[in-house]
Amino acid sequence: EDDLADAYAICLFIPLIDLNNEVGYTQLWPGSHRHRDLVGFGKVAEIAEATFDGKCLAGDAVWYDYRLLHRGMPNSSSDVVRPVVQLIFKRKWYVERQNYGTESIVKDLR
Repeated sequence: EDDLADAYAICLFIPLIDLNNEVGYTQLWPGSHRHRDLVGFGKVAEIAEATFDGKCLAGDAVWYDYRLLHRGMPNSSSDVVRPVVQLIFKRKWYVERQNYGTESIVKDLR
């Protein structure tokens, strides 16, 4: 029996500056979407070297299944912000509440 959760969104992530160890990057855990019981990265992903570091150049694009465990790594620079364009293509019923709050910045025009 396939216990894999149905896909509900994919994300296109485009950094506007180079992402590296100093300014941080998005870290992904490939294959984590296949395990519903995972609740976070923990040390297992790091010890098993199971993560993918999304270090990339400004203007590069990273696509990922939104079910993947992912996290932003720290920005240790003292004066550089980490601007990115993030587009989430989602099923109609899905509402992102966990990462960005509950209020829409777009007025409902219905």
